[in-house]
Amino acid sequence: MQKLHEERASAILVRRAADNDDEMVEVEAAVNAATSVFGQKSISAEMITAATSAAQAASAAVREQTNLAVKLDEFGRDINLQKRMDMTQRAERRKARFDSKRILSMEVDSSNQRIEGELSSDESDSESTAYQHHHKLLLQTADQIFGDAAEEYSQLSAVKERFEKWKKDYSSSYRDAYMALSVPAIFSPYVRLELLKWDPLHEDVDFFDMKWHSLLFDYGLLNDGSDFVSNDADANLVPELVEKVALPILHHEIVHCWDMLSTRETKNAVNATVLVTNYVPASSKALSELLVAICTRLADAVANLTVPTWSPHKLKVVPNAARVAAYRFGMSVCLMRNICLWKEILALPVLEKLVLDELLYGKVLPHVRSITANVHDAITRTERVIASLSGVWAGPNVTGELRYI
Repeated sequence: MQKLHEERASAILVRRAADNDDEMVEVEAAVNAATSVFGQKSISAEMITAATSAAQAASAAVREQTNLAVKLDEFGRDINLQKRMDMTQRAERRKARFDSKRILSMEVDSSNQRIEGELSSDESDSESTAYQHHHKLLLQTADQIFGDAAEEYSQLSAVKERFEKWKKDYSSSYRDAYMALSVPAIFSPYVRLELLKWDPLHEDVDFFDMKWHSLLFDYGLLNDGSDFVSNDADANLVPELVEKVALPILHHEIVHCWDMLSTRETKNAVNATVLVTNYVPASSKALSELLVAICTRLADAVANLTVPTWSPHKLKVVPNAARVAAYRFGMSVCLMRNICLWKEILALPVLEKLVLDELLYGKVLPHVRSITANVHDAITRTERVIASLSGVWAGPNVTGELRYI
């Protein structure tokens, strides 16, 4: 199941990187060509015309280079055919995604209108269908794991009943056998089997809604309604199972599958982390490693993000430059908003370093400064930045020294 989740995440990241290469190579070449024409001189109409021609020529040259010619192998097969088909399909999907996201952004109230790039759904219908098919097959296979086991061992409820009967009838023997130390390992295969259905990045599910939790929540309690005695280690059974079984699953998803530019995945990751922290003590090494992994992935996302600082003249003369710059800015705002979702988990100094120092001051504000000549775009994008900081450094509920904006 972990491999299936990794493949789903990898498909999105690989396509996004390919889309980035397809667009940025052509646009950056055209921007460089326009820059060489503008130089340090004052801008004139003739210079704009010359820069436009240079940018168009550079774009055409890049397209010619990427338009792979027919190249036959010893069997007469075109080895570049698949590459050309992939590039064409990426361009078509990219255009379709841009069009759909533009429509979605226009449907939002104008006071909260999002910029292209903030909407982060990158999974195609075919990928989703393929994932659901393989996911269903894996779950069907998992249902057969205890198929040849005796009935008294194939169900968690039956195993639980046997151990509870032992504890009730022979409490001294149960205690002397240190069964409180053994039952987590005995129950963990059943818990792990049910947690195959847990997809913490794509659904918000509470452990209370799971069968294993409802069965083991009161494991070891006497039927007289009394609570656990102070030295009864069975009271810690569910938290220990969460730490040893559920937390590693979440850690793997965060490290290998989490798309930091997906608001849906980030919200679910935050909810899953909060869920785990409700059971696992702050002193847990595994929990500390999870938080480190979250910070590391967010820092990498900020470091790998590029927001163009092209001047208005370059945006005007270079084909698609304005759209690409707006899209990259939208991605930065999306990432900023997603990082702020961790405000209840990550310490404020950590958020300040990621959001304010590295992302806002390092990448977003230079972009906004570069387009100040276009007052409408500058104001619109500044509003989007402030909206993304709402609840942490901006908004009606932020007062005192935290109100930086």
